[in-house]
Amino acid sequence: MENKTIFYAIINWGLGHATRSTPIIRHLLERGNRVILIAHGNALNLLHETFPECEYYDIRDQQIRYSRLSFLFVFKIVAQLPKMLLCWRYERRKVRELEKRLHPDLIISEMRLGVWSRRVPSVLITHQLRFFLPPALRWAVVFGEAFNRIVFRNYRYVFVPDAEGSTNLSGELSHKGKIARHSKVRYIGCLSSIEVPETPVKGDLDLLISISGPEPQRSRFEAKVMEQLEELPGSVWIARGEPGAAKDKVLQNGRIRIFSHLDRQKMAEAMLKAKYIVCRSGYSTVMELLALGKNALFVPTPGQTEQEYLADYYRKQGVFHSCPQDKLDLSDLPPLPDNGLLKKTIPVNRLDHIEQLLDSLCP
Repeated sequence: MENKTIFYAIINWGLGHATRSTPIIRHLLERGNRVILIAHGNALNLLHETFPECEYYDIRDQQIRYSRLSFLFVFKIVAQLPKMLLCWRYERRKVRELEKRLHPDLIISEMRLGVWSRRVPSVLITHQLRFFLPPALRWAVVFGEAFNRIVFRNYRYVFVPDAEGSTNLSGELSHKGKIARHSKVRYIGCLSSIEVPETPVKGDLDLLISISGPEPQRSRFEAKVMEQLEELPGSVWIARGEPGAAKDKVLQNGRIRIFSHLDRQKMAEAMLKAKYIVCRSGYSTVMELLALGKNALFVPTPGQTEQEYLADYYRKQGVFHSCPQDKLDLSDLPPLPDNGLLKKTIPVNRLDHIEQLLDSLCP
């Protein structure tokens, strides 16, 4: 993959989709490719901060609203389907317009389902081959698989950022059912925008809290943290996950620091310094923790069944702890288990493997 023009479109659902795409984008740029980024909102802000040398197109996507109750997840999503279909149609039209002007050799879509082409090889990146549903609605999983099979028709490959086999990070989301054996699915290993520094980082930060995810739950998580903040001992850093937002704050003579956003290098340093981390159980966050060999207490986004499933999946394996958002008590945090097993067995940033797959599309 050298001297190609590549459309790389990323969905704006939290920052995880943007951060996990960072190693691929960086690799493509290092090979002399022209990478044109398509995003919106906070994802666009983060990408612009990370890759100022790239071209950008601000194309809005559909912001999914999650129910606060898991058993209403399906009904909430189904109710938004008409808006999703209109959004995918809008994305499709905008991409066709760009395609006529810029003549891409390849299109990579990080969960932007309206971004693909009949004339240009297209790749989808997703870790949700199946949609995890509450027990009472588990019968509807087959409809989710059927939907994905229809979506997959538009792409040459479907890249799953996980390890193939029984030791993996996504569990039933990517490794169960016939959809996991789909002819277009390729497991590419885990992706992390965070690199481990060569020199050890001193652990002098007592608590790091990373706030992220779609609204309104991002703001509710932040409010839950802020109401307990002054009672916490030691040094505390809070990353609000809002690139381009208001300036950072320093409280109590520097003991508490609140950042609107931490870039990937600063976030890596903060994670390595932190004796304790509290964060969402977003899949991209899990991959970053894996890359750094760190543990955390997960607070899944309420009503987002994927995060709730992952948090429970890791808890049952004894890898990570989890806590519901409404029961989070920062003054009484449980001790963290060791996740060394996963670190030793799951590959991270297998960019040579990804490049071989892309080379087969754009020789």
